[in-house]
Amino acid sequence: MEDYKNALGWRLRRDVLRGSLPVLDLVACAALLVLFWQYFSQASALPAPLNKIDIGAGGFPTLLALATLIAIVAVAVAAVIRMFDPLPVTWVSIRRPVFVLVTVGLLVLQSIYFETLGTLPSVLIFAVLTMLACGERRPVHLIGVPLALGAFIYVVFKLALAVNLP
Repeated sequence: MEDYKNALGWRLRRDVLRGSLPVLDLVACAALLVLFWQYFSQASALPAPLNKIDIGAGGFPTLLALATLIAIVAVAVAAVIRMFDPLPVTWVSIRRPVFVLVTVGLLVLQSIYFETLGTLPSVLIFAVLTMLACGERRPVHLIGVPLALGAFIYVVFKLALAVNLP
């Protein structure tokens, strides 16, 4: 097997994706920009607060979207600057890119089914599936981590903050 640490240039294989860091940054920034612009437009459509000193239903999501959009643009600008930098290009290898995409898909599915399944079942099910997609195979971890995560969410949100979870 070829040594990817010393190999230069682009590689696209089932087990490894290797590419220039600035280019991969720009591709990721473009994808995130599309997603968070959509999130921003939906957050902006939420109702304005009745009380002028209140943040309102859409205040926090809009603030989050704006902060994230600013961060994405900053990373994209830094990537463009690095592309024109006279220093050698940094190469990055993403191992198991198919499993990375599966994990991203699981996180998207979790956001879709969150209300349908409910908070705790959603967190428990998708935590196990995400850990499996990331390569975790130890039974104690596959059982313990989702249970600890579910317990933490229940204690913090339900007991401490009295938030009604879906």
